[in-house]
Amino acid sequence: MTLLPTPQRVEYSDGTLPLPAPLTWHTDADGVDAVSVLQERLAPATSFRRVAQEQDAFLRIRFDDALPKEGYRLDIRDRIDVVAADRQGAGWAIQTLLQLLPVPVFGPGPLQPEELAWPRVTVEDAPRFSWRGSHLDVARHFLPVEFVLRWLDVMALHKLNLLHLHLTDDQGWRLPVPGYPRLTDVGAWRPGTIRGHQPEPDPVRGQDVDEHDGIPHGGAYTVGDIRAIVERARQLGITVMPEVDMPGHMEAAIAAYPELASCDHVRHPRVAFGISHHVMNLTDEAIRFCETVIDTVLELFPDSPIHLGGDEAPGDHWFSHPPTKACLDELGITTAAGAQAWFEDIVCRRVLDAGRRVVVWDEVLEHGAPEGVTVMVWRDAQFVQRAVEAGFDTIAAPYAHTYFDYGESTGEHEPISIVAPTTLDDVAAYHRIWDGLDSPRLLGGQFQLWSEYLRTGATVEYFGFPRGALVAEQLWAGMPKVGWGPEDLAVPTARLTAMGINWRRFD
Repeated sequence: MTLLPTPQRVEYSDGTLPLPAPLTWHTDADGVDAVSVLQERLAPATSFRRVAQEQDAFLRIRFDDALPKEGYRLDIRDRIDVVAADRQGAGWAIQTLLQLLPVPVFGPGPLQPEELAWPRVTVEDAPRFSWRGSHLDVARHFLPVEFVLRWLDVMALHKLNLLHLHLTDDQGWRLPVPGYPRLTDVGAWRPGTIRGHQPEPDPVRGQDVDEHDGIPHGGAYTVGDIRAIVERARQLGITVMPEVDMPGHMEAAIAAYPELASCDHVRHPRVAFGISHHVMNLTDEAIRFCETVIDTVLELFPDSPIHLGGDEAPGDHWFSHPPTKACLDELGITTAAGAQAWFEDIVCRRVLDAGRRVVVWDEVLEHGAPEGVTVMVWRDAQFVQRAVEAGFDTIAAPYAHTYFDYGESTGEHEPISIVAPTTLDDVAAYHRIWDGLDSPRLLGGQFQLWSEYLRTGATVEYFGFPRGALVAEQLWAGMPKVGWGPEDLAVPTARLTAMGINWRRFD
């Protein structure tokens, strides 16, 4: 197998088309980013020159909005012609062009020009789903900006178009917010991390675990870092969706600003994992804080959906926190579920009123999801069906098929994981989620890399691929169209090796 994800139609002809020197090209403004990506890979082998006349170009990129969104048609004969639906379609055509060349084009070089030639081929292609995502949890364990930028290149190779960047949680706050400097000065750093695996909840102490390895861990992105990530993603045809979880998963923010707390138990960002009962209070001051955070991500991530979490927010402290209880009493709210529904309506409306898509985890369905939200389902297929039937745009991210913090196999040779196994066969069954569910409300899906136990970029890569390739295949093609053994994936995994990706080798 050479092309992954599998195109709708591939038709080979006899012969090859050698790489020219220089490579001349012609396109309008919407095709320039696609050409730049090709030039990055081929710069060690040839120069590029833009020409004014289309007939003088070796590579020609044109646009036809009659094609399906993100679709393209690629013809390689005596020159290369690309007709794309849009900017993203042009970018995916370039990724296909690169996959049709020898594997070394994905490495650091050098390249031998005489060894680079394209097969004469016609490819027609478009994705099954518009939402094809990869989730990175940079809150539990921080990942430097250089890793995120490289991850974007791997996503583009697999025609994944949505990076879900989980920026805040109990264990760390990675987002700069004007007026709240302690979020990254204090909330970005914890004194250590629990050793080994998270213990089962103690019936008396709950999830509060104080013991840790004593190794401070943290980090945060600057405004410049975030702009670099967003710009590189835009060039590759990828949207970056930030997640700032609220009102739960807030211990890091509470450690920085104790006035946000609904209790007085938090001294520093959380050193353990699991569900924390130390949630944010629901006072006017806390609401203003959340609105400032939301306004910040709206500005730093222009045109992106905004994920506001909404999951795992036990509200047992709200009614024992006098200012919050007074607020809830005034509103006539008597249950934690009612309190969270009220809160979710406020914060989600902030995003919707800005004309942007707001995404929440599927627990919000339990409290009455605000009208207009998009529901990201991490539970099983019945919740996908339920969200769609309730009239919500829905993203399928079920843990059984897409949670890649779950190890691929068991055994002493494997890194520690939250649980195992989630095998390639398990991932290959992902498409059954939408079998028989023909609704435009199902936007697509994504795979998740929660980082409680994924402490380094190399570990993230190990857990992410090749399983991520199988998710990409299904979201693009609709279902797996190829086998998933070592021989089937020999070329795609060789590309990952050339890129320096620490993918998990086959058993």
